[in-house]
Parts: sequence; C-alpha cells; structure tokens
Amino acid sequence: MNREKSLGMRIGESVFSIGYLAFLMVAMILFFVSSATAGGWALTCGFMTLLLGVGDALHLVPRIIINIKDETDDPREKRKRNGWLGIGNFASSITMTAFYLLLFIAMRQRAYPGTQISGAQMAVLIPLLALALVRLVLCLLPQNHWFDGKGSQLWGVVRNLPFAVIGLITIAYLIVWYGEWLMALLVFASFACYLIVVFAAKQKPVLGMLMIPKTICYICLIALLLARL
Repeated sequence: MNREKSLGMRIGESVFSIGYLAFLMVAMILFFVSSATAGGWALTCGFMTLLLGVGDALHLVPRIIINIKDETDDPREKRKRNGWLGIGNFASSITMTAFYLLLFIAMRQRAYPGTQISGAQMAVLIPLLALALVRLVLCLLPQNHWFDGKGSQLWGVVRNLPFAVIGLITIAYLIVWYGEWLMALLVFASFACYLIVVFAAKQKPVLGMLMIPKTICYICLIALLLARL
C-alpha cells in the first residue's frame, strides 16, 4: 500500500479533492448560466473558474489515483506517476496565475460595466500582465524539472516570487478600489498557505497539509462571487 499516508488520510484527501472539483464545476455552470442577466463579469468568472478547475484537476486527479492504488517500486510506473504529477503541477501554476488576471477583469466589469479601463487601473493591469509573463517564462525553463520528480526548492521559490507580487497587488487592488476586505483576506490567506508549502514543505512535509486551507480559501472566494449574482 501507499506507505507515505495512512488509509484514512488518503481517503480524506481524495474525498476533499473530489468535492472541491465538483464545487468548481457547479460554480462554473452557475456563472455561465447567470451571465445572460448578470452581465459580462459573470461570464469572466465562469472562465476563471473553468481555468482553475482544469488546472487543479490535472494535478488532483493523478493524486487521487495514486491514493487508491498500491505503492510500486517499478521505475516505469514511478516515471509515469511523476510525469502526470508534473503536467498537473505545471498546468496549475499557469492557471492560478490566469485566475488572478481574470479576477481583476471580473471585478472591474462588475463595478464599471460598459466603460473603458481607466489610466489608473491600466497602471495596475500592466504590472500584473508583466509579472504573469515573467512567471510563465520561469515555469517553462527546464530547471523546474516538472516531469522527473527532481524539482529543487530554490527554483520553486524563484518561479513563485513574481506570483507572490501578483498576490500583493491583487490584495491592494481589492482593498483600495473596492473595499473588499474579506476577499482580500482570503487572497492573502491562500497565498500565505501556498508560499509556506513552497518554501518549507521540503524540510517539513507535514506543512503540505496547508494546501487544504489554501483550497478552502479559493472555495470561499468563488462562493463570495456566486453570492453576488
């Protein structure tokens, strides 16, 4: 059996992941269906949720499969497992970045429907786009070792630095422009949990459990947007 986790942990993690992906699917449908009456911001939220769901599914589904299968020492099976997990982790790195760009757009569409973007907001959007591009380039570099399970913690920190700045800009934007303190707090908490895992989980694997509250923050963030349809 999988020797790294108990049966209860594997079942609990799998049930949570399935429930999370199901929530994203339902939320995506609600956003798309409501876009006819709620406006373009709901459509943007639908695509935002879809991207998040696809990226997370690509790394959560392989983990679910690993949790229910016996552990193996077969090198070919390990390479296949690392390959699928690598694809999922790479995809989720990209889709998480796109999520915050689309959140910026959705919030603006909701607050200022049918208007052109102002110079002040463009001054926020341009750095977000530049940081997203830098993160994309960093994620594409071979030093990440996405597919062989040998990724270094240092490189994980490097590629996540621009992502952390995206988070800080998003938090400031939500507070200054819209007074969205709760939404900003959820973004802060999700980034805090995620970055602790990136920076420290190699030394203390138990910190990987912080991905659960990070995911709960995403659920609450999307639920807040759903409540405004």
